[in-house]
Amino acid sequence: MAEEFTGITVWDGPELSKAVPKEMLSVAFTGDENDSDIDSSAVPEGMTGRDRETFTIRCAAAVLIGSGKARAARRRAYELYAAAGAVIARDPRLGGAVMRARLGTHTFKHMQTSSGTQALVIFGVDCDAFTRR
Repeated sequence: MAEEFTGITVWDGPELSKAVPKEMLSVAFTGDENDSDIDSSAVPEGMTGRDRETFTIRCAAAVLIGSGKARAARRRAYELYAAAGAVIARDPRLGGAVMRARLGTHTFKHMQTSSGTQALVIFGVDCDAFTRR
């Protein structure tokens, strides 16, 4: 676990937990049942028998602040987003899993809930890799 996420709930894909963390990062899951978790395309790369694959892993950084302070929730959600970018920048090969990863596009959304203000940054991690056919 990267030190930037010490004390933060990190989920890899959908979780069966009913927990409602105050701060969380989810990888390959945004919580939106109408959105895909990963989008990918592959094309043959020369005569090598390998495909060049590009894909986007959808992630979410979410913060829930009970006081209803939208500005504070938004700021903290973007801090988590920036931390994810810093982790990727330190290891853009994701431990050798890809040729290159980088932050892609993102969207932001505020929500008022019965538990307070939620700030949600949904972002992509764009990756380039080779796969075998």
